[in-house]
Amino acid sequence: MKLTKLTSTILAVAAIVAFSGCNSAQSTGAPSVAPSVADAPLTIGVSFDLVNDIRTAELNAIKAAAAERGDTVIFVSADQDAQKQASQIQDLVQSKHVNALIVIAQNNQQIAASIALANTAGVPFIAIDRAVTGSGTVTFQVTGDPVADGKVAAKEVLAAGGTPVIIQLVGALTDQNAVGRRDGFTAGITAGGKTVSAEVPTDWDPAKALDGTANALQANPNINTIFIPSDYLLPSVQSALDAAGRLKPVGDPKHVFLVTIDGDPNGCKAIINTKTLDSDVVTPVGDFGKNAIAAAHTAHMGGKVDPATTEVAGFAINQANQATTKSTVWGCAGL
Repeated sequence: MKLTKLTSTILAVAAIVAFSGCNSAQSTGAPSVAPSVADAPLTIGVSFDLVNDIRTAELNAIKAAAAERGDTVIFVSADQDAQKQASQIQDLVQSKHVNALIVIAQNNQQIAASIALANTAGVPFIAIDRAVTGSGTVTFQVTGDPVADGKVAAKEVLAAGGTPVIIQLVGALTDQNAVGRRDGFTAGITAGGKTVSAEVPTDWDPAKALDGTANALQANPNINTIFIPSDYLLPSVQSALDAAGRLKPVGDPKHVFLVTIDGDPNGCKAIINTKTLDSDVVTPVGDFGKNAIAAAHTAHMGGKVDPATTEVAGFAINQANQATTKSTVWGCAGL
């Protein structure tokens, strides 16, 4: 009987397999969690900064991966309010007693208090989509590669040739995605011997994007290229162009070259249907959910999530390759 118990214990420990990410990674230690004897279904708290097309796709990917393991998902949205997110996460940990957290932080610095709360409670904290900073232990973090994505966007502009006169929209400076996409695009354009004529700060606010783009177009009628760091802001830019009489399809003399990042339904329709968007750098959101759920189970069983940080670079869908590429883009389903 003693030998049987020892054998069972060895097998249970051997079943704890560290989760493996992909692409560039940096490993850190995972919090100490009492190991389970089996990979049982979990209750997972999911806290997002807001709900839009890309967040819906990310949530669906989490739910699909969770369903395969029999997990229960409790979802909350902060509606772009960092204090509300902190309160919701506190409720998930202290009242709902979730086994793990998957979070897209509204503010990558203010989220530190929620990370500390999770660490104290022994609840694995997993960040997706947006990198977080500050103190505390993040069990696993999976994001896009914003600098690389910005460089891909710049490459798309340079490949079009001609003399680009460029507006660059910039997202919230508290968001590493916004900063990385800005820096990557600027570096790529500069390396190609071109310059950005104007930056439009948006703070991820569609109204600011609309007003800023309209003002930039009025100040410089020679603008012929716009970099939009998220499809979330694409409708605002389209509205400003339409008001200026410049929302024209590819091939029209008044067409303004547009490149965005995300690959959401707005971007796909603008590439495939109206042909007003030249290129979109696609974020592989399906990988986020799959990797996050796997990490939650590894950490809950006491395993080490290694690597603890993973960045997944995007790829471009454009007018030249859309017919063969759209089936791999999350926002192009059905088009």
